[in-house]
Amino acid sequence: MNIVETALKPAEWDRFIEENYPPVGAFIQTWAWGMFQIRLGRNIKRYSIFDGKKLIGVFTLVEFKMRFGLKYGYVPRGPVIQKGLKPKKISDIFESIRAWSKKKLPHLVFLRLEPSVKWSEEFRKKGLYFPPYYTQPRYNAVVDLNKSEEDILASLHSTTRSNIKRAEKRGVTVTTKTAITDTDYQAFTVMMRDTIERNNGINTYPDDDYFYSLFKEVPFVAFMAHHEGEPASTHFVLFFGKTATYLYGASRTIHLNAKVDTYLHWRAMKEAREKGYKHYDIGGIDSSRWPGLTVYKRQFKGKEFEYMGNIDIPFKLGFYLVYSWTKGIKRWVSKVAKAIKRR
Repeated sequence: MNIVETALKPAEWDRFIEENYPPVGAFIQTWAWGMFQIRLGRNIKRYSIFDGKKLIGVFTLVEFKMRFGLKYGYVPRGPVIQKGLKPKKISDIFESIRAWSKKKLPHLVFLRLEPSVKWSEEFRKKGLYFPPYYTQPRYNAVVDLNKSEEDILASLHSTTRSNIKRAEKRGVTVTTKTAITDTDYQAFTVMMRDTIERNNGINTYPDDDYFYSLFKEVPFVAFMAHHEGEPASTHFVLFFGKTATYLYGASRTIHLNAKVDTYLHWRAMKEAREKGYKHYDIGGIDSSRWPGLTVYKRQFKGKEFEYMGNIDIPFKLGFYLVYSWTKGIKRWVSKVAKAIKRR
C-alpha cells in the first residue's frame, strides 16, 4: 500500500467521504472541516491511501500542541476506508499507516486514529495501542428519516410527542439562518451561560474563536426558536452527505417549559427529511458521562451507533505513557468533581 499527500480536489475528496462513511461523523473528515482546523491555527495535511492504483482510503491529519513544545497527531473519525473491505484488509491498512507514520512523523509523540469500523481481533498488532478513553463520543443516536413525517412522529417517545405539541400550543416560532450576526451570537452566549448554570457549572462548550471559525468555514443551518417574543433556544445543524448532524445547542431556562429544545430537534428533522436527507444525528450519548442528556436523546428513539474507539501509534513511548497516565488521572478527578457537585 502507498500513502501520499492527496491530489484529490475538494469535491472529489468529499465524494469519497460521502460514499464510504456510515451515517455518523462523516463531516469531521470533509474538506471544509479541514479548513476550519486551519483557521483555528492547527497544522493539517490530507492523505490518500492506495492499493496499487486503487484509492481505498483517505484521512485528514491534524496536529495538536502538548506541553514542552511537543505535539501529537489526530485523525478524527478516520481514516475513512472504502466500504466492504474485510477485517484483514483493514488491519493491513492500519499496519501500513503505522509503518508509514514511523518514518514520516517522527516529530510527533504519537498518532491517534479514530476509524469508523467495527472491532476485529485482526487489529491486535504490535505497535498499536487501544486507550480505554476516547476523544469523540463513542456512541451516537441517529433518527431514521426514511419514512413519512407521521411515522417519524409516531416512533418518538410519547413524552417527546407531547412536548412538540406543547411547544406549538405555546406559540414557539422557529427561524432558520445560514449566517450568524453579532446579535445572534450574543443571544447564543447568554443561552450558553444559562445552560452551563443548569449543568452545575460544567462547561462543555468551546470558546468564541472556535465558534467564529466554525461559522466562517463550515456550512451550517442555525435553527432559532423564539417564545413570547424573546430568543429562547438555538441549535446549529450541519448538512452533509445523507445526514443532518446536530452540532451545538443552548437555551434559556425561563423558556424551557415551552419545550423549545425538543421542538427545534423536530423542526430540524422535518427540514432534513424535506431536503432528502436520510438520517438525523442527534449527537453523542453515554449513560455514565451524560446520564440525563442520554435519557433525553433516547426518547427520540434513534438507532444507536457504536465506534471501536481510538488506535494510538506511539513514536516517543516515554512521553506517550506520561500523557496517557495524565489523561487517566484527569478523567478520574473530573468524575469525582461531577459526583461532588451532584450532591
